[in-house]
Amino acid sequence: MTEQRQLNDDGVSALARLALKRTKLFLEPDTTALVKAVKDEAHTEEIWGDTLDLKDDIAVLNKVSQAGPSTDAQYSRIVRRALAHLTADQGLDENRWATINCFLLPEYVNTRWGSALPKDATKLPNFVKMHWLNGGLVDARRANAVARLWWLGEFSDRASYHSDLHSEDEFLEAMANNVNLYHQLLSRPNLLSRPKLVAAIYEVFLDGDNDYLSATKYANELLESLNLRAAELSLDFMSLPELRDLIEELKPPKER
Repeated sequence: MTEQRQLNDDGVSALARLALKRTKLFLEPDTTALVKAVKDEAHTEEIWGDTLDLKDDIAVLNKVSQAGPSTDAQYSRIVRRALAHLTADQGLDENRWATINCFLLPEYVNTRWGSALPKDATKLPNFVKMHWLNGGLVDARRANAVARLWWLGEFSDRASYHSDLHSEDEFLEAMANNVNLYHQLLSRPNLLSRPKLVAAIYEVFLDGDNDYLSATKYANELLESLNLRAAELSLDFMSLPELRDLIEELKPPKER
């Protein structure tokens, strides 16, 4: 397993400037050239901080992603094994994700986001900055190459703690394979921060003929209704069955 030190603040600041003015460095995953460019931009050799404490080989993700189509759920499991010790607060550390994306998983990041590069060249620098570097933003849970995989596992783990019906793996598959519903939850942190409510949402989603709720239109309508009811009800004090009943009551009818 490769030992990798984490970029310090000077290193990440230099990396962010390079993303805006030498964007192609990130699209040609030559880590040696990128390290040299970061040191030159930072005007110092001291761009590294603490050693990343990896519990498993995260670089296997490069090979898996290039071998053929796979799923974000599988990728998330690899990331979670490698970063098994990480806390939620540490999951907001931009330096960690920038280091992992650019120096340990450059092949994965380019495989994942290379096909989505904007045709408008003026938008490319900010696109790269978001997907390669911005691990501390709320949007990183949706867009940062590897941070989003870790957060998928984190939220499925939190939800599964409250469920006797579905495992963490089942929640992970449901979140990763139905991103419209998951992304609508990400945009509503007051709902996402209630793991028992998230468990209830996905229990209903996985129960019977409710897969239509993964469409953006229906997911948005359901979660907006939950938002409104949250102002009237103490969701944190409701049991899981009560939350399920509430979601069943609020879910929009499926159009015929």
